[in-house]
This record gives sequence, C-alpha cells and structure tokens, in this order.
Amino acid sequence: MRWGSHKVSPGTARSNRHRQILLLLFAILWGAVWFVGTQSRSLLEPDEGRYAEVPREMVASGNWITPRVDGVKFFDKPPLQYWATAIAYETIGISNFSARLWPLLLGLAGILAVGWAGLRVAGRRAGLSAALVLGSSFLWAMGSHINTLDLGVSAIFAMALATFIVAQLPTTDPGRRRGLMWLTWALIAAAILSKGLIGIVFPAGTLFFYLLVKRDWARLRQVELLWGGLLCLAILLPWFIAVSTANPEFFHYFFIREHFTRFLTNEDARVHPFWFFVPVVIVGMFPWLAFLTAALRRPWRLLSIRDRQFDPRLFLWIWTWMIFLFFSISHSKLPFYILPIFPALALLIGMEMERMRGRAIAIRLGISAILLAIAVPGLYWIREPEKVQVLGGAFHNFISSISVMLAVWVLLLAVAVVLAWRGRVVAALLLTAVVGLAVPQTLLIRFQVLAPIYSAEPMAAKIAPFLAPGEPVYAVHWFRRGLPFYLRRTVTLVNEVPYDLRSGLRWEPQKGMSMTVFRARWETQASGLAIMTPARLARLQHDGLRLNILASGPDWVAAGH
Repeated sequence: MRWGSHKVSPGTARSNRHRQILLLLFAILWGAVWFVGTQSRSLLEPDEGRYAEVPREMVASGNWITPRVDGVKFFDKPPLQYWATAIAYETIGISNFSARLWPLLLGLAGILAVGWAGLRVAGRRAGLSAALVLGSSFLWAMGSHINTLDLGVSAIFAMALATFIVAQLPTTDPGRRRGLMWLTWALIAAAILSKGLIGIVFPAGTLFFYLLVKRDWARLRQVELLWGGLLCLAILLPWFIAVSTANPEFFHYFFIREHFTRFLTNEDARVHPFWFFVPVVIVGMFPWLAFLTAALRRPWRLLSIRDRQFDPRLFLWIWTWMIFLFFSISHSKLPFYILPIFPALALLIGMEMERMRGRAIAIRLGISAILLAIAVPGLYWIREPEKVQVLGGAFHNFISSISVMLAVWVLLLAVAVVLAWRGRVVAALLLTAVVGLAVPQTLLIRFQVLAPIYSAEPMAAKIAPFLAPGEPVYAVHWFRRGLPFYLRRTVTLVNEVPYDLRSGLRWEPQKGMSMTVFRARWETQASGLAIMTPARLARLQHDGLRLNILASGPDWVAAGH
C-alpha cells in the first residue's frame, strides 16, 4: 500500500497538493507542540539540575576538560552533551530552554534519521510511519523534553543505525557506502563521548550476532574497520587523554566503576527485577503499543542463510533484543536506559505499516484508545507522595487536570481510528502522532504545579533578593542539584554527601564542610546564607546559633545573620 503514482492526472495532482499541504500544516503544528513549555518548566531534580549545572560551571570556569557539579569533580559521564549545552549557554544565554536544547534538537534529529532510513529501505509510508512512531512514542517524546543524557545517546544511535543500514543496502554504490560508514564511525565516537562504552558495545555486539546468524562474515570488508576505527579514535582520544592527564583518578572511576561495577553490582541502589523494562516499553511505546507484536515477530521465516544480501529487519531485530537483554541483566536500571531500542522499534513498525491495510491499522489504534480510556479513571488510584502533601491540593489538581486532558486525547484517538478505517491512513497516523506527543507534553507542563518540591527554581527565586555578590551560600544537610544553576554560583555542602558527589568529595574533601566548621565560620562571618529544613533550623537555633529566617518554602528555610 504505497503512496503516490507515476501517472499524472488532475485528480492525482490535486491529491498530491492536498497531501503536501496536510504535511506542511502538520510540521508547523508539530514544531509548535514540540517546543512549547520548554522555557516555562522548571528543571527537575536531580538529573535536570545536575546536567544543567555541569556546562554552566564549564562556561564560568573556562575549564571544559574536567566536568564538575557544584565545584566537585564529576566523572560519571563523558562531556559531549555538556559541551553542546555550554555552547548553547554562550550563544543564547543560560536558561531552562538552553539547558534542554541538546535533547530537544537531537530528539528531532533521531526522528528525521529513522524517517530517512525507512524511506530508503521500504518506501515513503514506511519512512513517514517510522518518523511518526518514534517522535510520538511516550518515552522518546518525554526523554526529548527532559535534560538527561539518555535521549542524546539514543538519538545518536538512531542516526548511526540509519547511516549503517542505508550504507549496507545493495542499492548503495561503493563510494556512497564508504562515506556513510565513515559517518557511522563518527557517530559511534559521538555516542561514546555521550554515555561511555555502550557507544561501541551496542553497534559491535549487534553486528557480531547478525554476522553469526547470517554467516555473512565477508560483510566486514564493507564496514570500513580500519579507516573508520582510526577516525573514531581520532575523535575520542584527545579528551580522554586530556582528562586522564589532569585527573589521575578518572581512568579507574570512569572505566571500572561507572561501567563494570555499576553493571555487575548493586552499588548504585538501582536494582529492579529482570522484567523491569517490560512495563517501561509497554507504556513508552504508547500510542503505538499494539503494533509491537507485528514488529517483533521472529524474522526467521524470512531468513535465508544462503542469501548474503543485507537484511535490515534482522539487524534491527537483533539490536532491539540484545539491548533489551543487556539492560535487563544489568544491576543498574532506570526507565530512560532502554531508549536506544526505540529507533529500531520505530523502523520495524514503519516497515510493517508499509504493508498494512487501513482497517488493520484502525484496529491497532483502537486498542491504544481503549487502553488510554482505562488509564483515565486509573489516575485517581495513584497515591499522593508524602512529600507533596505540604503543597495542599496541588497534587489533586494535577491529577484532575491530566484526567480531563487525557479524555480529550481519547476522543482524538477515536477520530484517528475512524479515519484509518475509512482508508485515510496518512491523516490517521498524523493525528495519532499529535496525540502521542501531546500526552507527555501535557504531563510535563502540568507538573509545574509541583515544582516547589521537585525543582530548585522556585527556591532560588525567593533566595536571590537576599544574596549579595560573592556572599557565601551553605546547604546544610540538604541539597538540590539545580540550586547552583539557578543561583549562578556554587554552594558549600555542610554535613551533606549526595550519592552522585560521593567520589568527588572523597577526592576533594575541602569542597565540603563539617557541621563543626560551619558553626565556627557562621559565628565569625559578617554575612552568609544557609539553607536547611525547618527541623534542622530549630535544632541549630536551640543550640544557640544565630539564624534569622529570610525566606522559606514548603520543605526548606533560608536563614541569614
């Protein structure tokens, strides 16, 4: 069921014009929805605050080699996203928008990459469908609008998958194949600079298992191992050498602790059951969940061992299952970790949609509409987190507004079902994609009512009027990662060792402060501002420390002399 026709007629020309107008209007709407709320939403704790602060400190200090959070060495991840965000800060200023710009743009780049690959592999509908599926899948859309590192590396993987697959197609001429493979190797280097060794482990592992199953070892001659590998090393080595030279502790911490220890042990307290990512993928693929069974059907019936022609479906299938099992086995699990399989899933679904009739698509969209309708009343079963209770009815208002908006999205999905059933597949897919993007955007925008608990921005806004230039700020047994970002200065941690700064404070203990030293310094300083919980303020005041409340929030107070 492919688009278009080579036969030129008034009806066909008119239909093509209507389709082009529809796609143009959709692109405008998509862009508006994609970027809405990015600046007005506060950075969430702890990840968004942390990953916004590292590049801010790079810009402030001029040191782009050693990443730091609140002045403390932070070697958990490589610097590519930090560098990109620091460039955004230098170019358009420091803001919520510029802090999120890298995942926002890379999310779009990943969408375009899978669309292009789908077009080259299976046709126009496959390309459009793959792009729509990826861009509106709940987890991909959510990840693109939150400042973490997982979306960035996943989008780079999407581009690497696209260039590799197109390079290996039999219709790609040798000169173009060589250029695409060099680009693939450069993207692998970018993936390593984004999140570490998975940047090479995932592509290499997938290729190995593909060649093993296909028995096509001669294909190694077409992947530019020598020159591509040298290009990859040329991109990687300068920073790794520079940071290792400046920080002797980097090599062991980054390569051993952050890769092997985290994968093999429970040290980071992120242990979840083996099946943890099953519900993550189920929810994350909304509203395209019902297409998964078709996309993940075993490709063996289509597999011919004797056929040495490259099989994109088999390669994507192996990529998906290898990464899914890799993270399922790992002792460290977080929802966004599984994002690298989503570009492959989108391409597999796009290829299936190329062959599907309108009514088959309508049935699957109908399943999504039913599941979303069931979720609407289910929201009221969510228990209010204890720490949110200090905000009064904010959580109830959040749930109520989300329920109303989800009900609207259910109705729009129902319209998409009708459109697909009547054969207007393209319009149905476009409408479904808008709904898929609108759901996470709605959640994120409405979540702002809980920002006083989950972000440092409201606190910083209250504190800033009481701060003079250069005045010391102390976080007393209490810390939010975004506070240095919003105050545009580092703060001194007192009797507080956050889990992500534990190693950094061990290397540079002078960056922290004991309660005894804080008491002595507070008594001798003429000015300063200390942030803590109300309970700790009461204890310190009871012990005779001079603390006058300047500002307060739901779970914190800021005191001065």
